[in-house]
Amino acid sequence: MITYTKTITSMQAYKEIDGESNVVFGISWSLIGTENGFTTSCPATTYVPYTAGQPFTPYADLTQAQVFAWIDQYTPLTQMQSYQNTIAFSLQQQQQQETPALPWTPAPVPPVSPTP
Repeated sequence: MITYTKTITSMQAYKEIDGESNVVFGISWSLIGTENGFTTSCPATTYVPYTAGQPFTPYADLTQAQVFAWIDQYTPLTQMQSYQNTIAFSLQQQQQQETPALPWTPAPVPPVSPTP
């Protein structure tokens, strides 16, 4: 079973819009999947709508929990499922791969002669 976690990498904000400062409009984040000791991630961006005159939280007052809630609210379910499918496929590929030893005994490496 895959365990999914999210991590926020950055946020994009308008310096000033409609008389307000530092209004977040984008969240860059990654969805991370872990299964059987294997891990992979999928980068994502979620856009947060802003409507002039509507309440908003100033950048300095944002909490991680609030930003995660925005990711959940504003990322379409079909997009989240696509991220999860990408991670599941990558984890499946990792678990099916191996790096076996070479099927022959390695030949000795000849010494390198110094150049004159």
